[in-house]
Amino acid sequence: MSGRARVRRDARGTWCAQVYLGTAPDGRRIRPYRSFPDATDEAEAQAMADEWLASLAPDGTPVRSTLVSDLLEQYVHDRSLRDVTPNTAKQWRMFARTYVGPYLGGRIAGDLGAHDVASFEARLITPREQGGRGLSRSTVANVHTFLSRAYDRWVDLGLCAANPVRSVPKPRPARHEAASIDEWDFATVDRELSRLIGAVPEDERGLRELSCAFAAWLALHTGVRCGEACALRRRDASTRLGSLHVCGSVAEVPHEGPRRMDTKGKRSRNVSVTPEELAQVECVLARQDGFWGSAGGADWPLVTVDGSLMRPTSVSKAFSRVRDRCGLPRGCTFHALRHTHATWLLLSGVDVKTVSERLGHADAAVTLRTYAHVMPGRDLAAAEAFERFAAAAGRGG
Repeated sequence: MSGRARVRRDARGTWCAQVYLGTAPDGRRIRPYRSFPDATDEAEAQAMADEWLASLAPDGTPVRSTLVSDLLEQYVHDRSLRDVTPNTAKQWRMFARTYVGPYLGGRIAGDLGAHDVASFEARLITPREQGGRGLSRSTVANVHTFLSRAYDRWVDLGLCAANPVRSVPKPRPARHEAASIDEWDFATVDRELSRLIGAVPEDERGLRELSCAFAAWLALHTGVRCGEACALRRRDASTRLGSLHVCGSVAEVPHEGPRRMDTKGKRSRNVSVTPEELAQVECVLARQDGFWGSAGGADWPLVTVDGSLMRPTSVSKAFSRVRDRCGLPRGCTFHALRHTHATWLLLSGVDVKTVSERLGHADAAVTLRTYAHVMPGRDLAAAEAFERFAAAAGRGG
């Protein structure tokens, strides 16, 4: 929102104003209107109009207040209607209510300065035993980004004069190595998943176990995310092309259940699979057809119990039970299967760009940042150089 809501007199001589706020997602032109019957002259009417304009949300509805908590609630609601996924909106609401709310929620957004934001973030990072929240630097960095983007929006709307978050250095996230399954445990996990996939389901519980194991197997062998595995349809598995078409992801929408959406960043991709891996996919389809009596359609999910979408959280929890049976550490989550796929591709000499495209990363830089610690190269050259030195020294002795 920019500019002013210019006042004028209506047919009855009452001062009024109407402002254009753009177009809603459904194509409707947003043009809120307000009259000011108590205004005694144009200057007073204009002041009332300016105050009214500053109190409007992007959809033309009044903002409840300019308290940080109320503005954040409105911001998340507006973004969820426009361009963020339900999972992102859910995370943002948690940031707003659990982290920002207790410290800054009751403050007027326009009154906050850089010192307030810096003190708030320091409180989040401070260990619990010292009176803070004890959050990781990565989490606080995410809260910092969320709050800064919200302030940018409020500045655009004229609700705040400046963004105080931009004057505060963003906490530098701690770097963690991507957790992956090592070569000692890989065979154990792969064998257990294949066993579950090969079992003939006798009831819905057996089919659920098979489906969850298949989702984990897909992540391990193709690097797909959990939500992407749950969104794959039968038509997405091409025997002729020898690939899986990854074009969707399942998000869990509060009060609605799982919903199929575009994959992350709306970047669809084809992931090649070997004939042996395609045979495993066909085995799952055969098991499902045997249970349903060939009732599955082309748009039915590959990972399913009854043709409906499965919840990624349920699928992820099911893998945790497999992990425990295999004796793997609790830090080995479902996402570690994706990391394992990428790690062993890189260690086997596959180039970064290919791995990046296979994983669906925005660009190769993301892959490099995540897996730099496993990249073969200079250290191997150093080892070979020392071996040559040791061999030469041995001959000299």
